[in-house]
Amino acid sequence: MKKLLLTVLVLIIGLGSVFAAGEQEDATEYDHVIGKIPYTFEHAYHQSVCREITEYAAKMYNTKAVIIDGESSAEATLAAVENLISQGVDGIALHCGDAGLSAKAVDMAHAAGIPMVTTLIRPENMTAPHIQPQETPSSIYMGAEAARQWKAAHPNTPIKVAMLNFGGIEQVWDMRTGAFMEGVQSVDPGAELVTMLNGQGSTVKSMEIILDVLQSDPDVNLIFGANDEMALGALAACEQLGRGVMDNGVPLTEIIAGLDASSAALVKIFDPNCSFKLTHGAVKDIARAEVDTVMAMINGEIPMDEYTETRVLSPTFDFWNTTIAEGQRHLETNFFYEGDLEADVKAAMK
Repeated sequence: MKKLLLTVLVLIIGLGSVFAAGEQEDATEYDHVIGKIPYTFEHAYHQSVCREITEYAAKMYNTKAVIIDGESSAEATLAAVENLISQGVDGIALHCGDAGLSAKAVDMAHAAGIPMVTTLIRPENMTAPHIQPQETPSSIYMGAEAARQWKAAHPNTPIKVAMLNFGGIEQVWDMRTGAFMEGVQSVDPGAELVTMLNGQGSTVKSMEIILDVLQSDPDVNLIFGANDEMALGALAACEQLGRGVMDNGVPLTEIIAGLDASSAALVKIFDPNCSFKLTHGAVKDIARAEVDTVMAMINGEIPMDEYTETRVLSPTFDFWNTTIAEGQRHLETNFFYEGDLEADVKAAMK
């Protein structure tokens, strides 16, 4: 619990620095101003996307990015859209979990003559360009690899899966939870999905949920969190129950997978004695695709009211098939990581 509280405290401090930086006066004269609405600033992934958008837009297009937190809330997201429209920004990038809300946001922006690009969750009405991370094949791979590793270590133990998601978002099932289960069942057709509950993207909430799940069904042996924060919460729950461990990469009690490939996740993944072992994700390519698409609409290079889809890879990282050097490069490229992953893993093991 102390480790979890420390993680949460560090996250809060980090968020404070992000908001403080956003409040500083910027005397630069920009050619354009664009808005970015992330799903929530509570997740390391969205923080890094916003930083990449801010730096890339300024460097490549002399464009200022105004960031407004969507707070994983319909009300906050709509208010952010209205705020950016009232500011008269030249374009908007939106990452929203609600397909209907995204469609409404696009309509609002278009009514004001402002181009908008959406990311990950396709809007109900496809009337604007969209950035689509290729998460489905990566999630399928993770499910299959987790099942292979479990069956290799425990060939006679049935696979029982617990999942943490963001609620009833159909596209999350297609790209993350359902795809992961498809991968599991490609290796073990008899694998059982025991439960799938809304972890709300939260480490603390997910820890509470998995504590209950494991106490009611201790035979659960594969856990998938639809983001790294939820997977880390599942790990904390396992550790509280004396689980969450491996023997040099050989699963003893369970295998945990997450999504986003953050530094907090990779430190656990490369620890040979920790049961959190798989994740996938990318920041830089997605953020830059958002900026490039918005600027192409602003510059009249592509229409703002026609659906096009830019597909971006979501690379996988796991203990058995990825080197720590690959993890280091990924974090430096995508999460502004300035540490030494190998050293951080060793420190976490002490």
